[in-house]
Amino acid sequence: MPSQDTKTGPGKKLEKYPLLLTVLSGLSFVFLLLLLLLVGNSFETLENQLRFQPPIAGQGKGKGAYGIEIVDGQTVYVPVYSHIYADGGKPHLLEATLSIRNLDPNRTISIKSVKYFDTKGSLIKEYLDGELGLGPLETTAFLVEKRDVRGGSGANFIVVWDAEEPVYEPLIEAIMVGFSEGNSISFASPGRALIKRKE
Repeated sequence: MPSQDTKTGPGKKLEKYPLLLTVLSGLSFVFLLLLLLLVGNSFETLENQLRFQPPIAGQGKGKGAYGIEIVDGQTVYVPVYSHIYADGGKPHLLEATLSIRNLDPNRTISIKSVKYFDTKGSLIKEYLDGELGLGPLETTAFLVEKRDVRGGSGANFIVVWDAEEPVYEPLIEAIMVGFSEGNSISFASPGRALIKRKE
């Protein structure tokens, strides 16, 4: 007696409705096509966002050229490291240079004070007895020698400057350099304005 196929799974039910199967296949194809278009557009948008765009003259709102702020005085905090740790806590001694650059091509700024503090916030040294004028595009520097380890890994400078009229914000940073076991270490630490007087 011939055996009868008694399978009644989903595939058999769909075979009974070829029109439904065709519609579902078409919808799946359309969905896949839309998904591919969406992913393609997303990649194109990301590529456009990351593409190099040259600067446009006249951009910058309330700032000078290249986004430099125009101010007439600041108190600036500059992180400094008389040493850093490596190799399981071994100290590597560093020599630090505090650099103050007047970026204004036409106006003078006045450095009121340069104070050096240790990791605990205690004053170590006041570098200026009076005011120091910096002419247009002039630079000055202050040195913390490698053998001076009083500052520690959390030392800092507090720099106070002002000007008789608004100027481009000066560039104030610390540059650390060291040599240890045949390896050289160097990095810069930018200052951060705590108090500023804007134009």
